[in-house]
Amino acid sequence: MVKFKVVRLCKEEAMTIVPTTIVRYDLEAAAELLRKAGYSVDDKGVMVTAASGRREVTVYPSGRMVVAGIDGKEEAGQVAEAMYAILEPSKEP
Repeated sequence: MVKFKVVRLCKEEAMTIVPTTIVRYDLEAAAELLRKAGYSVDDKGVMVTAASGRREVTVYPSGRMVVAGIDGKEEAGQVAEAMYAILEPSKEP
């Protein structure tokens, strides 16, 4: 599992998730995994946006994420853990 830190953005409803180790994801594979997990996915090439309910998560190849539609740091961490678990098979060696 990827270790990360949660960084608050200027507005309360969005936070950035920053991996504390170097990771790299294949976004094409990530998009497919997220679709199979039930997310509405928009693959923009340089990033993938996944939406479910009020939450929206933007995933970058570096493993950085922007999580929106959450109520605080704790919820952002929970969303990140769930996303990293889904994305694990798309991690590049």
